[in-house]
Amino acid sequence: MGNGEQAQAEALSTLATPRRRLGGRSARIRAAVLETTMNMLREQGSAEELHVAEVAARVGVPESTIYRHWKSREELLVETVMAHMEETIPLPDTGSFRADLQMFLRDSAVFLESSEGRLLTRSMFATMKHEDSKVRQIYWTARFSHAGVMIQRAVERGEIAPGINPDVVMTAVTGALYVRMLVLDAPLDELFLEQLAQMILKGVIIS
Repeated sequence: MGNGEQAQAEALSTLATPRRRLGGRSARIRAAVLETTMNMLREQGSAEELHVAEVAARVGVPESTIYRHWKSREELLVETVMAHMEETIPLPDTGSFRADLQMFLRDSAVFLESSEGRLLTRSMFATMKHEDSKVRQIYWTARFSHAGVMIQRAVERGEIAPGINPDVVMTAVTGALYVRMLVLDAPLDELFLEQLAQMILKGVIIS
């Protein structure tokens, strides 16, 4: 077979081979449902009046389709909130753990005290059923792993002792923010954030 015939055969073979669709229908439905649920949360201002049937009607799929992807309304709600929150608090990389931590706390506070942050946070913690704990655990494990990169960078720079567990640090940081906001209903103000940062830094920074 000559070069021209070989090239023609390869071209015909390429045309005959079905192109792989990116995502597929299932992925598109999941994305549409999550986006619609998020929009409905914004419109309603809370999760209390969110109904799967209304979400399905807006997306244009049977209610049973949603339940094939999510076992319950609560599971859908948790995943919607978590998917959105994952995009809202960037991970700083200033070259200094002290600066990274302070920036992370400020960015977290700005988001959590925004109208959308309050809505999402309260929506997520409004559903605490046992069957949804696995979804929540997967999310927080991934989020702690992501934020824990700050700790690992600091270890590599020699700022933090190698034995420090990033999950413990992020549990302390996250727990303090959520208790302050949800339990005490107190502001995440500059004084609180600075004192929290200093407590964390004194516990992990190599002196």
